[in-house]
Amino acid sequence: MLEKLVARGVKITPEAVLRNSFKSLNENSKVDAMFTDTTFKSVIGVSGLPFKVPAVLQLLKSRDVSEYLLTQAENGASVMVEIESSGSVSVYKSVNGEVQKIEAPAEIKQKIETLLSNVSNWAGHLNEKGEHVIDLRTPAPGPHFYVNLLMGNRIGFDHALQTTPKSVVDRLGRGAFRSHAATQVLATRWDMRQEEGGFPANRQFYLVENYKKIFYSADPNDCNIESATCTHSQNHTIIEYRTKCGLSIKRTIFILPQIEGLPLATEVQRIEVTNLTDKERNIKLVYTGMFGTPATHAIFEDVLYTNVIMQSSIMRKDDGSIIAITPDYYPEPFREDMRFHTMMVRNGDSLEFPKEFCANYNEFVGNGTLEDPENISKLSNHFYRKGPGFFALASEVKLGAGKTAVFDNFTGLSSNKVNPSFNEEVFKKEVSNLVDKFSNAGEVEKALEQVIKFAERYSSFMQLKTEDEEFNTYFNKNLPFQVLYQTFVSRSFCQTQKGYREIGFREIQDLYASMYYFVSMGEGDFVKQLLKEWCSMIFEFGYAYHNFFWVGKEPGKWSDDALWFVQAVYRYISLTGDIKFLDEEVEVAGTNPAAKRPVYETIKALIKYSAQISIGKHGLPLLDNADWNDCLKLDNDFIDGITKEKLYKEQIAKSGNSDEPFESDYSESVMNAFLLKVAIDEMIQLSGEKGDAEYKAQLEKMSSKLFDNIQKHAWKEDFFARVLFNRFKDGKFTYLGAKGDNLSADPEIDGSYFLNSFSWSILSDSADEEQIAIMLDRVEKYLKTPYGLKLVTPTDLGRVANDTATGHYFPGDRENGGVFKHATMMATAAMFKAAKTVKSKELAARLANMAYWMVDLVAPFRTMSNPFEKAGNPRFCTQYNNSETGENIGPMLSGTSTWLTLTLMSAFGVEYTTQGLIIDPIIREGEQTTSYSVNTGKAVYNITIKKPKGFYRSADGNVKISVDGKEIEGNLVPLFNDNKEHNVEVLFS
Repeated sequence: MLEKLVARGVKITPEAVLRNSFKSLNENSKVDAMFTDTTFKSVIGVSGLPFKVPAVLQLLKSRDVSEYLLTQAENGASVMVEIESSGSVSVYKSVNGEVQKIEAPAEIKQKIETLLSNVSNWAGHLNEKGEHVIDLRTPAPGPHFYVNLLMGNRIGFDHALQTTPKSVVDRLGRGAFRSHAATQVLATRWDMRQEEGGFPANRQFYLVENYKKIFYSADPNDCNIESATCTHSQNHTIIEYRTKCGLSIKRTIFILPQIEGLPLATEVQRIEVTNLTDKERNIKLVYTGMFGTPATHAIFEDVLYTNVIMQSSIMRKDDGSIIAITPDYYPEPFREDMRFHTMMVRNGDSLEFPKEFCANYNEFVGNGTLEDPENISKLSNHFYRKGPGFFALASEVKLGAGKTAVFDNFTGLSSNKVNPSFNEEVFKKEVSNLVDKFSNAGEVEKALEQVIKFAERYSSFMQLKTEDEEFNTYFNKNLPFQVLYQTFVSRSFCQTQKGYREIGFREIQDLYASMYYFVSMGEGDFVKQLLKEWCSMIFEFGYAYHNFFWVGKEPGKWSDDALWFVQAVYRYISLTGDIKFLDEEVEVAGTNPAAKRPVYETIKALIKYSAQISIGKHGLPLLDNADWNDCLKLDNDFIDGITKEKLYKEQIAKSGNSDEPFESDYSESVMNAFLLKVAIDEMIQLSGEKGDAEYKAQLEKMSSKLFDNIQKHAWKEDFFARVLFNRFKDGKFTYLGAKGDNLSADPEIDGSYFLNSFSWSILSDSADEEQIAIMLDRVEKYLKTPYGLKLVTPTDLGRVANDTATGHYFPGDRENGGVFKHATMMATAAMFKAAKTVKSKELAARLANMAYWMVDLVAPFRTMSNPFEKAGNPRFCTQYNNSETGENIGPMLSGTSTWLTLTLMSAFGVEYTTQGLIIDPIIREGEQTTSYSVNTGKAVYNITIKKPKGFYRSADGNVKISVDGKEIEGNLVPLFNDNKEHNVEVLFS
């Protein structure tokens, strides 16, 4: 009889068999093991590890060690290599429960010790600058573990939101490069493997000497390589090698900041080759890549089409040298973006350009491989009448003893997106301008320095100094950069997301955090520009496009989208005091010819739509296709915003009552009700500051009515519901989320519980203290795991719908009970808010302690404590962890970093108002001193918080705050505009 085994069903593990075979093994010893066959009775293992690593597989890569260990493991024996504290190893064998130590041959033992000698550094390390320093020859914990993110800088130029270029770079320099929106410059790798983020030839190069390849940049295990390291830093990557033949090679990769008259997007790779020997050498460098196709639809429909619509092309100088290699497309729409690659060769005082090229991948590789191509000694210089867009350029230098040659490579794209008069002559001019500028010595260095300085200036908004140096480095360096990266184009472009996901409207949340950094740099107008671009995606009726690049898509399908806009505007005005922004005119989505209206009227429209029109029978906003949780698709027959608007206008034309809501049996989103309440309450304050008393009064009534509806219909004894149902006339299902909803998939839990109902009921001031305490008990009991707070308890949504998370994902993954870290950081923001205001100090302490516990689990650098099981990028937050294994699944980009920033600003007590800075911190119980600086762009506040050990907060009245040595009443610190530093001391007693 056949037995089917599946990964989640197999309970026996090789580690358990290893421990059972070697019973004297310390239970705290970290081990790695592998079954020898599918009887699952014997194993080969390694013990004494600093953390779990794939040690056995690394040992088996050595033929001699593999032969020895596998021979010892014959006839059902288990074998264990034990690493002792001294670094030496012992080998043990277990046969039928009998364990004996065996004497391995000296040469085998030495090889094992060598292979395992550096195991604690297999994941690299984070230095004091927050840089990830990596040995290229060690195994990879996960697909995004060794990845860096790069971006250009188009602040001050048109359409920066959608035209800021981005790159993904792995530790070998591979990956992809995009310019505006989803337009590829270097091709994405369309492959099932997440590790293949870009076409593998991208950014790679070969060194050839005496007609023989002596080096390939993506093969650090070549016998000629002595050492190979990568350092991923904020917005640039450096990769360095030493060869046994006497060369030092350094690669520096970054994206140029925008310069007037130059291409829209240009990525730079500087390659410095130094001759360490005492002899002159002739070294040829061959550089490769694959241009992205503009015909992206054909990738999955007709790849032939992507080939036959292009031909190879070069631009050359009078002496025949190549200024640029570029794909030439026939269809006119595909000539609106022109890609190119340029190589400049600096050897001493000379500057030269290549005189060899290849435009055919198959010709280049021949019957060899990309690592060892056949036709590398001389490129063909042959023009091809079709694609794809592979390119190789080659140039040879005479490299004197101790001398360095520099190969500057520029890969880029010029576009009509920022130049309506764009044509081929403009393209040639922009490439020529690029070459002219960077032909000058020192210009590449200046550009890199500009990139580094911008990152430093941007992150200077808030600099932290706690008792945890690793946390300080992360908060001060890597966290700000991830938020900056996500503010532009979309969250989709990273190693493991290769598609054309557009800017989601709700990704305006990233601006919630980045605006503080921009304003501190004096870029308040830029924030306003971004806000207006989002505002222009909202329709006259009040719903919004769900996503957009140059045009909007899916209008009004997701019900939460437009509501996020109000929080962004409120934060901006609280930060800058620019109440007149509400009067600025913005285009209205969906109008032709384009109409305009003030931002204020747009907000009025979206509030009316969500509060008075698109509501259900309980007075809460409709769910539509889904809300923030994209997988919460509970109404299969939902309608989009345009259809709803049409039907509503027909409805009120019949009834004659323009104040009635849209009639339907659709479900209501309780989370949207919370978001709506936040929007209304924030507009109460802004309309008051604007002097609009009439609208303020309307909003106050609206807020009160909404609060009553939430309390009456959404509170279900022990939790706020997540959704209210209206279509089940038999009353079998009336709500989702909370006790008794009949939708639990766990027989031990009566009901399903959603983390967002807890979070947003607090953030919207909808939950009272008693409700917060009750919900916190349920969160701790049902949602807390060793790896963080789950998004939802086991739920069987298949009973009410057919396209939800429970039908797409295994339990514990993504929206089906994963530790969705974006949501956990919303929860921590809520916990810190509540901890400052609830009367019970005990409850406040519970909230704060859980928040810090969750923050510590999310902080990406903590993955270094167990990198091969946690597997997350140590510099960037990933989206979620599997709640059963703790693995960081990815993708790298999500709202996690944004809400972590907002959470920590709240924890450290920073809240902007138009009247001043509110300082209201809750620091960790075990810490006694925390310091940080806040740069408003007009002054710098150096804030120091001191307290005894234990839980302290301002609400208990045991705090004194002084500004520049003078004690103030309350905790509102005045806004200074003198460009000076001011010292603020917060003293708890």
